[in-house]
Amino acid sequence: MDKELILQKYGLIHENGAWYSDKENSHKHLIVKDAFLEKTDTLGLLFRITKLCMAKVNYFRKNINNFEPCKYHYKDGFVSVPLWDAEFLKHKASGFVLDFDFLLSITVYEDFVALYEELETYEQK
Repeated sequence: MDKELILQKYGLIHENGAWYSDKENSHKHLIVKDAFLEKTDTLGLLFRITKLCMAKVNYFRKNINNFEPCKYHYKDGFVSVPLWDAEFLKHKASGFVLDFDFLLSITVYEDFVALYEELETYEQK
């Protein structure tokens, strides 16, 4: 059910056994094939759409309980949402809010390791 909600949220189109993004003023491009969609979880699909690498998927799968899925509301600030609707992940122990675009900008593995090691120091307090 969550995966269906993600597909609707991002307006993906189903054609020939795959899901595509076809936004105005851009080229249609493949997001996932049906086989991947069937075997992945909510986080895997969400991170595929936002183009996050497997190292990040694996880390957040193992540690998702340390984070609160949220999105930004112009009046209320960051609000809790179900994982399928998340646009940010708030680290519970530190209060840091991680934007998917920020996570995407981390392209060096060691930089990502440094980030999660820093987050883990707050969990030990």
